[in-house]
Amino acid sequence: MISDPLQDPTRVLVHDLRNLLAVIVQYCELIPDETDDPAAVKADLEEIRQAAERAILLVEKIPRPAKQAT
Repeated sequence: MISDPLQDPTRVLVHDLRNLLAVIVQYCELIPDETDDPAAVKADLEEIRQAAERAILLVEKIPRPAKQAT
C-alpha cells in the first residue's frame, strides 16, 4: 500500500490531466477577447493544441483493464 497519496500513480495522472484541461479551458476563455488580434488568437490556439497533445500522451499512460474471458 502506498503511504503517501501524492505518490499514487493514478492520483498523479489525474492531477496532471486536470492541470492540462485547465490550460485548455483558460486559453479558450481568452480567445473571445482577442478576436481583433489574429496573432493572439493563433498563439492561444497553439497553446490549446499543445496542452491537448500532452493530455493525449498522459492518457496513454493510464493502465487499461485486462480483458475478461467470456
